[in-house]
Amino acid sequence: MIFIYNSKKYLGKTAVRIVRAIERDTAEYANKTGTIKDFLIWSLARMADRIPMRELEVSPHLPDETIAFNYLCLLDNYEIGAFYDTRSLAPGELAPGEVGSNPRFQKEKK
Repeated sequence: MIFIYNSKKYLGKTAVRIVRAIERDTAEYANKTGTIKDFLIWSLARMADRIPMRELEVSPHLPDETIAFNYLCLLDNYEIGAFYDTRSLAPGELAPGEVGSNPRFQKEKK
């Protein structure tokens, strides 16, 4: 999976790994040793001016991977970040926005 957030590319095999990397890079977030749900609640609260309130609740009953994946999809949906799932690409096929053959994930120049 690839997720672009704040002009930085995050690559990971799971949504939890990508969200944890975003958490580490978020200077304003002080609780780096908290749960992933703690970070998501904090992060979503900061987006209340851009995302409808009905979207901001983090369920205590869902697994971390489900919540992390939904978080990335929500950011993508509201154009706060860009989410790509490379598992659906054939070998050698380019993801949307890619050009050339290597290095992978090079943004198209406009």
